[in-house]
Amino acid sequence: MSIHLDCSVNLVANNIKKLYPHYILEQNNSPNDYYISVKHGSGIRKYIRPQVVFEHDGDAPFKPVPENHAYASFEWGVNYVVSNFAQNYLSIHAGVVAKNDKAIIFPAPPGSGKSTLTTYLMAQKGWRLLSDEMSLLMPESREVTPLVKPVCLKNNSIDLARSWFPQTSFSTIATATVKGNVAHLSPPESSWQQRHRPALATAVIFPRYSPSKSMEIYKLDKNQAFMMLAENTINLTLQSQLGFNTLVELIENTLQFEVHYSDVEEVKDFIEQDLL
Repeated sequence: MSIHLDCSVNLVANNIKKLYPHYILEQNNSPNDYYISVKHGSGIRKYIRPQVVFEHDGDAPFKPVPENHAYASFEWGVNYVVSNFAQNYLSIHAGVVAKNDKAIIFPAPPGSGKSTLTTYLMAQKGWRLLSDEMSLLMPESREVTPLVKPVCLKNNSIDLARSWFPQTSFSTIATATVKGNVAHLSPPESSWQQRHRPALATAVIFPRYSPSKSMEIYKLDKNQAFMMLAENTINLTLQSQLGFNTLVELIENTLQFEVHYSDVEEVKDFIEQDLL
């Protein structure tokens, strides 16, 4: 996936240079997949309480945001563009990590702790990030194509991630967004280096963060797992029969669980000891 970015907002440009490796940002002569711009709004909003507009192919899918939110808006905008226009994949709203090329998919709506769990696992030896937001499945297979980019962290998870990645680059914090305080974390170098390396889904885990509660694991039957997965699939309607077939392929060839947890290390131990 390649993006042409037209950006006049220093906050965005500086964070991109900080969080993306230089070889990701190098220009090439090949056509780009997506054309994106992030610029200041026009008129008085360019000078007083400046606002920033995200555009894709000249269309603005979001309302202007305060300048402080510009980098978060850029990252969310890229996710929006991929989920809506990369129709050669079945896109599931999920975090995905892999160990030994065996992928674990964490489908969940916002607030379920999937990004925190994904972040913790990619900090562990042998694990790599495929995506913190989107599982891109090749049609009628369980092969996951990576979408490696900075991980979105919210509120308390920002400090947790700093403790797991004390030497890693973080973006500036966008305060008081619709999702609370937001920062982005650059994935480890091993994840960037393997950004073109797919992995085969081994298990699908629906995480549910439950503070001060011991871990509970519920094995799901195939019908229940299919319905839950369909609820988190972004383009199932557009994919029609092909999307249905892809979900069936995934369900038939993986294990599915719902996991309630408060300790991410317990989830890691369950995965490594029982699923890999």
